[in-house]
Amino acid sequence: MVIPGKVITVLLGESRHALGGISPEEGKEGRSAPNYAGIVPAQKRITHLTQIIEEQEVTFYVKGYEPDIIVVEGHFKVADIFHDHTFDLKEKILEASQSILQKYNTYKNFDEEYGIFCVSQYQGQPEDLFSFAPKIASFLKSERVPLDQKEIQQTLESSIKYAKDDLLIVDWDGAFIFEPNGQFDETVELLELGNLQLLKYRILDFELDRRSDKLLKLLRRQQRERLKFFGFREVKEIVSEMIHVRSQSIIEFEAIERNIKLIGDWYSAKVYGLIEKKFHLDDWRKNIKEKFETLEDVYAMASENFSLSLNKRVEILLLFGWFLLLIGWFVFLFLEIVFLP
Repeated sequence: MVIPGKVITVLLGESRHALGGISPEEGKEGRSAPNYAGIVPAQKRITHLTQIIEEQEVTFYVKGYEPDIIVVEGHFKVADIFHDHTFDLKEKILEASQSILQKYNTYKNFDEEYGIFCVSQYQGQPEDLFSFAPKIASFLKSERVPLDQKEIQQTLESSIKYAKDDLLIVDWDGAFIFEPNGQFDETVELLELGNLQLLKYRILDFELDRRSDKLLKLLRRQQRERLKFFGFREVKEIVSEMIHVRSQSIIEFEAIERNIKLIGDWYSAKVYGLIEKKFHLDDWRKNIKEKFETLEDVYAMASENFSLSLNKRVEILLLFGWFLLLIGWFVFLFLEIVFLP
């Protein structure tokens, strides 16, 4: 059985420059699912181009999420979506997407790749195509080796249905969308939002680790060089920066997730819940929260040490002042005894 389909590759990365400096295509807006208007970040379409890769025409759409996230989508149709060549072609198109992404001066090692396999030309129910289950699981996990039957079954169970003849299967590296009417856009956008959240969590986690290391080095230098006052000022600046990052990032993340679940329709909420589970977004959120709490504890200890150090210095200054005052009185008494009759 030959089943045609469409593959969408998604690659997200963080640019060193804000999107405000990138000119969008005239008269074109990024795709926006109607249920999410004003609820989730709107995409900004930047440009599009067509390439021929292994005799296959591929259209690339470059989009962005404010303020600095670049998205490269690769769209191509295949005659047989379950053929091994589809997997190979997806990998090559992701490589081409990397070349496009790097033109926007994105950070290396901070990107998210995802493959979305869209199927609409089939009869009956999607489960009737589960004779291709090993291929489906391998494609979703980007694995070429044959998978264990239990692993295949667990992959297929990570799914959701709305109508009798549709099905969405979500995994870490990809998703299969079976939709007889070919209406894939809303689900694709939710999958991109999940990848956007994951990328932002990874970036925030890296920033927390980097600034935590900087803070620890500063505290060690402070102890070694006894630069209590100036060192504490730097500590305060670092922690203030992280509090600002936290107030922006966490509120933004929670707002998107809350709005999709509470304002979006029931199906969208369930789809995003499945994406959130497969991407382990809750684990990322907990991990980042713990790191923020650790930073706050370090800041509290540094503040306490600074306060104790300052109190000690004030006490020393007071004692030194009293000592000088006593010396002055002794000198005055000595002069009075010696020179006065």
